Amino acid sequence: MRRRDLLCAAAGTLALPAVTRRSIAQSAYEPLGRVPLDGATEVVVGDDGRTAFLAATTGFGVVDLSDPKNPRVLADRRGLLADRENGPLTDIRDAKLDGDRLIVVGPANPGAGLNAMVLYDVSDPASPKRVAVHETDYAIHNAFLTDGRAYLSQFDGETVGMTIVDIANDEPERVGRWSILDEPNWGGIPLFPATVHDIWVQDGIAYIAHWDAGTWLVDVRDPSNPTAITRIGGLAPDELASLSGEALRRAQLVPPGNSHYVTVDEDAAVMGVGVESWAVEGEGGPGGITLWDIESPQNPEELATIDAPPTPAPSYGGLWTTAHNFDLADGRLYSSWYRGGVKIHDVSDPANPEEIATWRRTEDTSFWATVLAVPGEFFVGCSWNQYGELPQAHLYTFPDRAGPVPESTTEATTDRNAATANGSAPATTGSADGAETASNETTNGESAGAGPGFGVPAAVGGVGLAAWRYLRQNDESKKR
Repeated sequence: MRRRDLLCAAAGTLALPAVTRRSIAQSAYEPLGRVPLDGATEVVVGDDGRTAFLAATTGFGVVDLSDPKNPRVLADRRGLLADRENGPLTDIRDAKLDGDRLIVVGPANPGAGLNAMVLYDVSDPASPKRVAVHETDYAIHNAFLTDGRAYLSQFDGETVGMTIVDIANDEPERVGRWSILDEPNWGGIPLFPATVHDIWVQDGIAYIAHWDAGTWLVDVRDPSNPTAITRIGGLAPDELASLSGEALRRAQLVPPGNSHYVTVDEDAAVMGVGVESWAVEGEGGPGGITLWDIESPQNPEELATIDAPPTPAPSYGGLWTTAHNFDLADGRLYSSWYRGGVKIHDVSDPANPEEIATWRRTEDTSFWATVLAVPGEFFVGCSWNQYGELPQAHLYTFPDRAGPVPESTTEATTDRNAATANGSAPATTGSADGAETASNETTNGESAGAGPGFGVPAAVGGVGLAAWRYLRQNDESKKR
């Protein structure tokens, strides 16, 4: 039985009675709750979905989700590595979790001072304990953490790539590296349009969003000798090498390319690639999310593309509704679209995705990331303040269910007062080393010069993009 058919059959088996399903579908779709956290961008959740960990630009935060209607900040750490030369660590746009270990990385863009991955023991989420620091000579835009290894995006002005760091026994050690520049015919490309923007690793395969160089699959089972498997989409090396001046700037903003975020489903049969793009003089526009059949990685098959929500101003300086970080889990796609809000798509048949819920409040939210927390109960979405355009960053909780989908979501589709803050103040927590306390917090958590990818800031002053969290399910069936 094909995997998508199996998922459909399972969905039918677990379905609610028809009357109940109709009543749910007709009810308003609103957030369950929210909590403020300055500078928040990326969010990941613990294995049970009841705790969220957020990168927060000048630090990181931990949020209790045990009551999704009343999320509560457990810890708010700022001034990381303030006691070190060139510290503190700033422009922190990504955090990743594996069991009870959390990595916080930065800066997202070069030139911000100290470069590092900081490793924490979060077995007590309310009291994270710093256990190791791995300093680098390159900026770390995004990262991934799994099976005792950290995978760090690398950019230092002279090279682009991915570094693999073993964190066994809380003693980080570099054990491998991969760079597109070492692949045949790729050594002469310009760096900015071919940055490693994000990384997802599953079952020994690294899925790398490589901006205008497309999406790469790399075998990392032997971390000392990563080997490229295939490339999907993007520009050819000779096309990239020919870019300069205005053509180079335009290429970084409009497709083809702009591979920004990538993840796969539980059995790595379906891959989602998010494109972050804008319009330039009528060309291009907000990027969407494309689903690929990659059961045979050497022969990928494009299944479907989910378009971005509409915007009245599609240019880089306009109203952003391009795709950002998302999650593929339990036969659903949970997506974020900056000012375009959040969405749920049923992708149990990935060739025919169906939008089943959406929420958008354009005037005061801009969603960076969405992650499933507890299947059938709720997912989370982080709305950042978009460089001061919005007054406050919040972590929102949303019901994991279908809701009415309006014909048009160009404007806000819900009442301004639909979601209210729970009123709880961020907790002030002590630091394991005395250097990372709430007293080191900076206003707003925003640093100058951050941008949407290394390529874009080089050309237009850009946006620090981030990563995501993916919830696995025990589905051993195959699509074919």
